[in-house]
Amino acid sequence: MGKPWDDWIPGVLNREQMEELCREGLIIGEESLVRSISKSAIDLSLSEEAYEMTQGSVKPSGSGPYGWFIKQAKLAEQVHPSGDGTFPLGAMKTYVFKLNERLNTEGLKQVGIHGQATAKSSIGRIDVLARLIVDGMNTYESFDPHHLANQTGDMYLEITPITFDVRVKPGISLSQLRLFYGEPEEAQISGPHLFKTVMKGSGAPDGSLTVDLSNVEKGELPVAAYCAIAKTGDSIPLWEEPKAEKPKPWKYWRFAATDDTKRLKIKETQFYILRSKEKVSVPEGVAIYCRASDETLGEMRIHYAGFVHPIFGKYKAKGTQGTPLMFEVRGHQVNVSLVDGEKLANLKFYRMSKDYVLTEKEKKEIGQQDKAKEEISYNDQDLQLSNIFGEWPAKLRRIDNDGTVEPA
Repeated sequence: MGKPWDDWIPGVLNREQMEELCREGLIIGEESLVRSISKSAIDLSLSEEAYEMTQGSVKPSGSGPYGWFIKQAKLAEQVHPSGDGTFPLGAMKTYVFKLNERLNTEGLKQVGIHGQATAKSSIGRIDVLARLIVDGMNTYESFDPHHLANQTGDMYLEITPITFDVRVKPGISLSQLRLFYGEPEEAQISGPHLFKTVMKGSGAPDGSLTVDLSNVEKGELPVAAYCAIAKTGDSIPLWEEPKAEKPKPWKYWRFAATDDTKRLKIKETQFYILRSKEKVSVPEGVAIYCRASDETLGEMRIHYAGFVHPIFGKYKAKGTQGTPLMFEVRGHQVNVSLVDGEKLANLKFYRMSKDYVLTEKEKKEIGQQDKAKEEISYNDQDLQLSNIFGEWPAKLRRIDNDGTVEPA
């Protein structure tokens, strides 16, 4: 009897294909593993095994199990949860958590499965670096079947909060793993017709994204970007609880508006959330990875955390097309004047090995969309913070010249 992958073509695996890998024992995890599979990636979850890297980040070398490095007394100290079961993580400190999921290295090698990872978008927008480490690999955020051979299959997540103190707890997910049948390069697709279909309103049909610095109104005040307010001692939980009150956004973010020439000053060491001018509408057979055009362009670090999954921005209220992507931008040693329409990122388009299949719930929501007037998968992002924060109030007022605001 043949295996499920005997009829697959090279490309990004969809939910059904990843479930088959789990059933075949090639991805190993807890009973809830199948529920953590999204449209084109698996959410990876933290275990209770955690370490503070006392000497700073330790890059994976591929020379042996990563657990050997983190257990060396001079490199790491094991940390334990506080009384409420959570782990407090201090800003500008690096931690490593072993993940609950594990790879069947021999099985994945035989099938030819490759992996690509990224922090979830809600985590990147809080200025938290979350990078996957896979035993046997000498780079972050990926694996290939050749380097997996004869390794443990263990995976770890390196976490570095930059601006805010945060809290995590076992079982939550900060990172996603996308799986490819065959090498990712085999599945890459491009071309002006593809760009025209996916990138609505794009002035440059080359797969690039530009920044939108036009001001929008939040609480009746103009804003083109959110700038983080550095705070310590008031830790942000990196998960959502249905009945818990979310952190108030005005306590952690200030407004940055453009001047008359549509320019925005990116101040050194400051962290900003901006949006793309292009609106993305992804078909069922396409998955996207966003990369900065130049991660140190003009003394800025530019990043987009989170994959763009199939059907992102596609099924929306009547008369609207596509959804912008959010950028995370950090100033380095000098101030930079950013202009509206400046190119910040390139999109990499991948063919799905099999088209994403809409769930019955999604089909029902699509049928009701004219009545509901909303997108089935994502709200209109316009200019959005991480969903970990609460909503902005209907009316705000400025309390000083640096853009700090509060409810009116």
